[in-house]
Amino acid sequence: MKKLFFLILGLGTIFSCEDPFELTPTDIISENVVFEDEGLVNAYLHDLYNRTQFHMTSGGTNINMGFINSWGGEHRNFAPWQAAFGEVTNTPYDENGARLLDYWPYDNIRDINVLIGNLGRSTTLDPEFVTQKSAEARFIRAWEYFEMVKRFGGVPIVTEALDIDASESELFVSRNSEKEVYDFIGSELDAIAAILSESAEETGVASKWAALALKSRAMLYAASVARFGTEQLNGLLGFPSGDAVGYYQQSMAASREIMDNGPFSLYQKNPDKVQNLIDLFLDETGNPEAIFVEKYEFEAGKSHAFDITGTPAGFGFAWNSNYPVYLETMEKFDFIDGASGKMDPAMYDGETPFDPARFFGERDPRFRAWIFYPESTFKGQPVYFHTSTQYTDPADGTRKTTSKQSGFIIPGSDGFPGACHPRHAYAGGNNPTGLLRRKHINPATPDATASSTDWIIIRLAEILLNYAEAAFYLGDPNGDMADVFNQVRDRAGMPSLSVEEITEDKIRQERQVELAFEEHVFWDLRRWRIAVEELDNKPRHKTTWIKDYDTGMYYLNMEHGDKGRVRLHPERNYYYALGLGRIADNPNLVENPGY
Repeated sequence: MKKLFFLILGLGTIFSCEDPFELTPTDIISENVVFEDEGLVNAYLHDLYNRTQFHMTSGGTNINMGFINSWGGEHRNFAPWQAAFGEVTNTPYDENGARLLDYWPYDNIRDINVLIGNLGRSTTLDPEFVTQKSAEARFIRAWEYFEMVKRFGGVPIVTEALDIDASESELFVSRNSEKEVYDFIGSELDAIAAILSESAEETGVASKWAALALKSRAMLYAASVARFGTEQLNGLLGFPSGDAVGYYQQSMAASREIMDNGPFSLYQKNPDKVQNLIDLFLDETGNPEAIFVEKYEFEAGKSHAFDITGTPAGFGFAWNSNYPVYLETMEKFDFIDGASGKMDPAMYDGETPFDPARFFGERDPRFRAWIFYPESTFKGQPVYFHTSTQYTDPADGTRKTTSKQSGFIIPGSDGFPGACHPRHAYAGGNNPTGLLRRKHINPATPDATASSTDWIIIRLAEILLNYAEAAFYLGDPNGDMADVFNQVRDRAGMPSLSVEEITEDKIRQERQVELAFEEHVFWDLRRWRIAVEELDNKPRHKTTWIKDYDTGMYYLNMEHGDKGRVRLHPERNYYYALGLGRIADNPNLVENPGY
């Protein structure tokens, strides 16, 4: 039986069979009733899940679904005249606040605290039910605090719902230190993992493993800030550098518990490496890699528009091709023989030929699975990106160039096979970079229909990479760093690396490849404290493809990918401003440095 994820939306109609002339309001449910009824408690909790930003979906038609990835320089997010692009480039994040990156969910946290407090006072609910549901609420609260601490550093820790008559000293809470927030998250997740069941009641609900997975991620962040960051504001921001070891150990321990005792394995249902990696994000039937998932079901009232906005032009949907991938992202993906994917920029001169069988066909299968590239296949059709074609005119033997993107017939060819590129197989879209994001695009979503495809929030591959990174900085204490690291590469069809070959740069590159377009790269650059180096005033580039019809080769031009715009990530943006409004509202809040 299909379980609806959004029961709270129907609370106002629960009593619809009552007398319509009854003067007692029937669209308001007493708090005393809600927290003494299992169904209503579940509805309240499901609403909290629904309101929590497990991944970014804001904006009309979910226009911001690629925003975090765009900020990380992986792909562009929509066209230059749209807010989702303009918020990323040439936009200073100053004392006015974190803009689209802002996240200050104290309304959610208050509602979570209300739930936990009232469940603890219940006189009729089963104690085991109370314990389980309180733990789920605490998981959501820990998630919310993690999302804030990685943006702002220390924030106020509030674990009780304040009364409306509370004094100013109670209402105007001060910031806890960044260390205190991470320690709170860690201790909460330990307690939650000991309570929650190993098997979630339904998709999208926290389990023991989700709690441990979040701890694996959060403690790795804390360790990175301790190792690469600096203490500021008298300890309000940052950690003593010596704390890094303890946080790496906590991350490793949480990862190890999942690896050794969890019911998860890397997704390997299809022997074809590329198709297997495509299916990983679309298969909702017993996906063994998914640890925590956000549930979507169009018929139940929750869907997203990623297929609408991301599908290549010509393959359905009127508003598409909105996640053009940069050249720099492609070059992160090495070749299956171990050769570097990074080319000499001098080769991008519009004259050096590239053999697609090598340049695309022998690149990391993750590139071929997660990025649309020239002549990749989608819905049984080739996807073309070239902006012109060079050919030899059979009538006079001269070399000619068509500037049309598609639909041309070579003169004198009598339309011989392959000369025509049908419009419906061209995927340039608006302001193309020559590549498009494919990860998460579901070809089974009907045209003009919002998507029901679930979104994997945490998966086993991340946990393996978390473990390997922590082990690297701890000196590989268990002697298994290379084995764990290479499990991810082996599933992808990439050669294993020896312990000596696993460097800091290799660990970082592997995360940027395996976790591409999953809202990791941007936050990783920040926690490693290399976002200034990698993002600030650093242009990203697009590729303009020219196809040689006679040889099947491509010539590539490298051009600025953002219409001359750049990202701005000065040093102060490692901690975003709380903003003038919050500082004015609460005199006890201290602003971050540099604002």
